[in-house]
Amino acid sequence: MSALDRKVKSLQRRHSRAHVFFLVFILGVVLAAMIAVRYYIMEPVRVLDNSLYPKFKKNSILWMCKLPSCTEKIADGDFVWGIMRNQDNMVRRVLGIPGDSITITNNGKVYTPHRNFKWRGEDAFIETRSIYVPRKGDTLRFDQLNDVEQDYLISLMHEQNEKIYVKSSLWQGNREMPIERIGSTKLGNRLVSLQEIDYMPWQDRFLVELQIFLAEPGNTPIHIKRELFSATDSSKISYYVVPEDCYYLVCEKASHCADSREIGFFTKNRLLGRANKVANKIQSQIDNRILNFQKSIQQQIKKNKKKTNKKKQ
Repeated sequence: MSALDRKVKSLQRRHSRAHVFFLVFILGVVLAAMIAVRYYIMEPVRVLDNSLYPKFKKNSILWMCKLPSCTEKIADGDFVWGIMRNQDNMVRRVLGIPGDSITITNNGKVYTPHRNFKWRGEDAFIETRSIYVPRKGDTLRFDQLNDVEQDYLISLMHEQNEKIYVKSSLWQGNREMPIERIGSTKLGNRLVSLQEIDYMPWQDRFLVELQIFLAEPGNTPIHIKRELFSATDSSKISYYVVPEDCYYLVCEKASHCADSREIGFFTKNRLLGRANKVANKIQSQIDNRILNFQKSIQQQIKKNKKKTNKKKQ
């Protein structure tokens, strides 16, 4: 068989119906594999704000591993993709894992079992507080929690659709005071309403307690005591068994960012993925090359403009 005949037969095979079907089949398999990876294994997530700056800039892409082997091995310092209670997506860094105790001071120092650091710009904690990050099955007794932990527990119970309500009372040491005394305090330029005290954030309650303490004689501490009740039968709730592992997630940028300091704990079922270090390293290299290429083009355009202006002169 001559070389020409062999070439003709090869071209015929390439354009045969079976060959076309085979190529379509291969393309279909590749497309299905890409879709499977995209929806079940790895997904690119865009950082929509500056919450992770300077580690990641706004509009950066992070590749998130969605496999159970990734979401079940979340560790301190990992970047995770999750859902807030208002269903908005977010990317945050892990500061506390189940079982951790975290302390955040009023001057921005953070102490965890894994690391200690100075958190620049942190302004949410106006007083030093320690926070226990609960594990699944932990029993939390409401009257043994501090004011921050009580806020977080109430948020957690609301997330779990527990039907509850809160009652507040005002105490000076062991002496109960009229709750109406709170109505004479101010937050900013407005008087505090008694209707808001039950679910007021801990920082505001602290400021209210401080105002009453400064106005009352003696040095006995002022405390707003809160109690939990079931909305179903009005029975008092003294403890709560945590149904899921909880995580404490924060922003790299300390101020003006919604994270666990404001929202409370993130339960495991609200975490969709964990950042893959290898994929994100490659993505970072690609982003840097694109950025450098754009800069070189801009510089070349400027040079060309200068040359054009010189010629005109």
